[in-house]
Amino acid sequence: MTSYPPHDRKGTYISMFWSIFNMGGVIGGLIPFVSNYNRTTAVSVNDGTYIGFMVFMAIGTFLSLGILHPSKVVRNDGSTCTNIKYSSVSVELVQILKLFGNWKMLLMVPASWASNFFYTYQFNNVNGVLFNLRTRGLNNVFYWGAQMIGSVFIGAMMDYSFKSRRTRGLVGIAVVGVLSTAIWGGGLAKQLQYSRDDVPDHIVLLDFKDGSKFAGPFVLYFSYGLLDAMFQSMVYWVIGALADDSEILSRYAGFYKGIQSAGGAVAWQVDSHNVPFMNQLIANWALTTISFPLLVALVVLAVKDDNKDEKGATKEVAIPSNRDISTTVDNPRKE
Repeated sequence: MTSYPPHDRKGTYISMFWSIFNMGGVIGGLIPFVSNYNRTTAVSVNDGTYIGFMVFMAIGTFLSLGILHPSKVVRNDGSTCTNIKYSSVSVELVQILKLFGNWKMLLMVPASWASNFFYTYQFNNVNGVLFNLRTRGLNNVFYWGAQMIGSVFIGAMMDYSFKSRRTRGLVGIAVVGVLSTAIWGGGLAKQLQYSRDDVPDHIVLLDFKDGSKFAGPFVLYFSYGLLDAMFQSMVYWVIGALADDSEILSRYAGFYKGIQSAGGAVAWQVDSHNVPFMNQLIANWALTTISFPLLVALVVLAVKDDNKDEKGATKEVAIPSNRDISTTVDNPRKE
């Protein structure tokens, strides 16, 4: 989704992936909502549930084998992706370690860390604390559904808002930054109304039938999902704009996911040590806020406009013919 599409369609491809990706979350929210509709304690899943997950994972694994090799991908404008020359494990290990000294990746560390760090707070300390059992499942349907909406919105903005790719990137970061401030500000307003000390004795759990009492916290949780998708889709777009080489982009994406997973793991440990809800909210808000100026610097310094060839990229031009002919111009690769 970062290397296959043309420059002006990367946001669209990312939003397509994100929508399909989060459809699983929508279904995953519906299942507990239905199964726990008339329950006050969660029903345990049976072996069939795990078997179903394993089947879906196996299907996904086999489907991935059908992905077309980058060298065979021809875009609408006639250009092709870079032709990957597979290296050895030792070479990849060295290249991955080098990413920890790559200034582009270092600028992305706060965004990478923040992108899953807030899940623990939102799932455990908002949805898990304020709502009853069945409503938590319903909320998750809308949380992941909001992600689909958010990714489509920001994807279109990153692709179509301005002619200059760099300008589109800066505008996208600005829009997500403003929304982030507003949504986390709303979260702060709600968090001031309760604390960890109030759980569970002093909090009346909300149900989706509670009308106006339910509406405010529900909109907040929905907005958290919307922001998550817009934030991560925007970051993926920036990653895709840093290079055209599929091999380089795969390393960049792997670095992002690795730091992201580390942040998520730490967040769960933070919550398990009963850190106050307010402290967690402030940490999440601070991490996301710090990310924006660093991403702006990254776009300004590293993202080239569409009419400029990227240094380090391999430019390939497809020539119409009865035979599979391609002309490749190799520039010195400089990372």
